[in-house]
Amino acid sequence: MQHESIDGIVVRVRDMGDHDRYLSVLTAEKGRISILAKGSRSLRGPQLAVSQLYTYANFEYYRRGDFYILKGGSSIQPFYALSMDIDRLNLAAYFCDVICEVTDEGEPAEDMLRLLLNSLYAVSRDLYPQPIVKAAFELRVAALSGYAPELMACARCGETVETRDVYLDVMNGALLCEDCLHRGTPQKRIDPVYDDLREAEVLCPLSPSALAAVRYCLSAPVERLFSFEIKDEQELHAFSKAAQTYLLSHLGRGFDSLNFYLSMRQVPRPSKERTI
Repeated sequence: MQHESIDGIVVRVRDMGDHDRYLSVLTAEKGRISILAKGSRSLRGPQLAVSQLYTYANFEYYRRGDFYILKGGSSIQPFYALSMDIDRLNLAAYFCDVICEVTDEGEPAEDMLRLLLNSLYAVSRDLYPQPIVKAAFELRVAALSGYAPELMACARCGETVETRDVYLDVMNGALLCEDCLHRGTPQKRIDPVYDDLREAEVLCPLSPSALAAVRYCLSAPVERLFSFEIKDEQELHAFSKAAQTYLLSHLGRGFDSLNFYLSMRQVPRPSKERTI
């Protein structure tokens, strides 16, 4: 019986019977893998430390047919601080749900793993405002999944838009300036229903600073991904909404964990919003 070991983070758990649980673990080399952790629900079980959600650890396992069976392991970063605040915990749940959606078993996921680890670390330590971390995470996931938008110039007229308010054409992954926007007459909406997107053109307004932030999130080194700020609250709200809309629109679905996070957070939002 061959024993193996791998570093990864638990992104989902599923209880089995009274004592066991399946762990969905994101790894750099193998993408997501499923590991059966026998006896891991026991408070005295030796596998308890590496069988908790959001735990980054080295997992020792062996194969039995098509199954991985946990033999042991050692925790590297348990992210205990996430459980000390409901907003941190809910945001972490959303991050992991997204990661489970965009990764597969057997496909290397080094960049996704680094992104998730850096995002959870930033949230657990309150290093940056949560709207910044959340939006940067969403935009980088979109880019890593092959949905990066083209943001150099207006897609219709080709003019640069460095100093003007623009619109992110979500489904086409492009920018539209104000003039080109009003030359066409497609159906447009700013709050899409994610299971029926192709019938409308989804547009998100972006100020010059918000556009600069989007560009930064798509290209910055992951270790500096959250090192920016948007001081104006209304611009921050527009940036955050654009990032969320962009990712969910391209994934074609929403997430219960996101809805729960937003409902529990109850952050006051700007009263003015441009809707086309």
